[in-house]
Amino acid sequence: MTEVEHILDQYDRAMHGDAWHGEPIWRILEGISAEQAAHRPHAQRHTIWEIVAHMAFWETEVHRRINKLPPGSVENLNFPAMPAPTEQHWRVTLDQFRRSNEDFRNTLSQFDPSRLDEVPPGRNKSFYVDLHGVLQHHLYHLGQIVILRSFAPESRG
Repeated sequence: MTEVEHILDQYDRAMHGDAWHGEPIWRILEGISAEQAAHRPHAQRHTIWEIVAHMAFWETEVHRRINKLPPGSVENLNFPAMPAPTEQHWRVTLDQFRRSNEDFRNTLSQFDPSRLDEVPPGRNKSFYVDLHGVLQHHLYHLGQIVILRSFAPESRG
């Protein structure tokens, strides 16, 4: 296996199953209602909803870097404003995260391992660090999501 194939394997495990850390990201997210995702247990903390949108943003940013596309607006999209907390809006946010997963995974599966040490223009970290960083970032926020879920009300639906 190449290093890129190893990263892809770890990404797939974290997202969909057989992860060493426990339940994969999508198994956890699919059990969260809009009400739970929007619950803010403390005024100074992000909601599950905001964290999922944030994860999608940064995953998309790495996809964009690899594909030499212009960056998104960190100011507006890093933690975008949460829409009205309806199931429909929550599904839209989850769909956006699914799309970012698909785009990132497709980019990763086609990534040339000889580029791992390449540093993109305007950056000081290599693609190797960015690719592992997406996975580390997702798992860090997964821990927050699991904790926030424990404070959220039981789903009424």
